[in-house]
Amino acid sequence: ITLQEMPERAPMGQLPRSVDLILDHDLVDKVKPGDRVQIMGVYRALSSATQGQRSTSGVFPTAVLVNDIRILGRDSHGLVFTPNDVRAIRTLGKRSDILDVLGRSVCPSIHGHEVIKKALALQLLAGVEKNLANGTHLRGDINILMVGDPSTAKSQLLRSAMGIAPLAVSTTGKGSSGVGLTAAV
Repeated sequence: ITLQEMPERAPMGQLPRSVDLILDHDLVDKVKPGDRVQIMGVYRALSSATQGQRSTSGVFPTAVLVNDIRILGRDSHGLVFTPNDVRAIRTLGKRSDILDVLGRSVCPSIHGHEVIKKALALQLLAGVEKNLANGTHLRGDINILMVGDPSTAKSQLLRSAMGIAPLAVSTTGKGSSGVGLTAAV
């Protein structure tokens, strides 16, 4: 698996750093994506030779051979809902204008951009995963590409969404071309 630096501790405007981990035996399936963990292990350079061939490149991949995992938290904010909160959420969910209400709740300090705010609200709620009859798997993730003139509140809107979603990671500029981020036109 890959361990990633906590996004809030990463340098501003850069992707969090990561390191590969090797888990064996009882440690396998102990963690899930998004868990906050503390890892104890041995950092090693691995041999890249396969089937007895010697590597002459001088470059060796590195990984941590994990001895122990301590789960620090499954959720970074630990939301707790009271019965009154649940009633209020259910009441809001029955409203016919719920998307408008949610859109107005995203970054209320910025005037306008109603469609973008609704799109961000839908992205935060995510979609539904589907497995089609032909075996195709459709992920429930919603991606947004926000393009516009300078000084039109794009960054402020995204920062507001990051404040709502506890495990959100923002990428801009140089970090946006990193592995794992793709765009199709």
